[in-house]
Amino acid sequence: MEAQLKKELGTSMLKSAGHSGGGCISQGQSFDTDHGRVFVKINHKSQAKRMFDGELASLVAIVMTDTVKVPKPVKVIELDTGGAVFVMEHVDMRGLSRHSKQLGERLADLHLHNQRQSDRQNKEQQTVGKGPDVPVIDQFGFQVPTCCGYLPQSVPTALSFSTPPPSMATLSTSWASPGCSEGSATPSTLGTTTRSPRPRGLRRGISCINSSTI
Repeated sequence: MEAQLKKELGTSMLKSAGHSGGGCISQGQSFDTDHGRVFVKINHKSQAKRMFDGELASLVAIVMTDTVKVPKPVKVIELDTGGAVFVMEHVDMRGLSRHSKQLGERLADLHLHNQRQSDRQNKEQQTVGKGPDVPVIDQFGFQVPTCCGYLPQSVPTALSFSTPPPSMATLSTSWASPGCSEGSATPSTLGTTTRSPRPRGLRRGISCINSSTI
């Protein structure tokens, strides 16, 4: 795996940074490279690439809002030996309890981002020299399937947020998964699915919100 990582990342150095961990789905390891420190999620199951592709797209969508801090995704690599890895920015994390108020405010900003962007662009279109810069999402859905654990959750596009496709009805029910705390799933204004976890500590909640299940 290390040799393939070096090749895919274009680095001559790939040294373990001593940060590792894992759970019931994937394992994780931080590495120092020629381009800085990265965090690598590793999964040797056949479903790994589909799961990681959904996580990468989800993180890209969140990063574009400039609201909640999430690791910047680098790339998903399908391993020659089977499975896949997901390379992303390494983020040093500490206790988050004292930041709970700020987290709540940022999550609210995340859900309001699309509406605020639409309002701003409508206003700027009336001003000479101004125009749209970040696309406004006007359809319900997401461009790639995302997963809860290994379970894919395809969210096809619909004409509006008020008329989601029939297949979305199942997402309004309660669920429990090895990858996240028990909770409920509701469609967000980003077109992704935001899960509201059962209170089990702030760290567990964040892993479910950004679909980054280790």
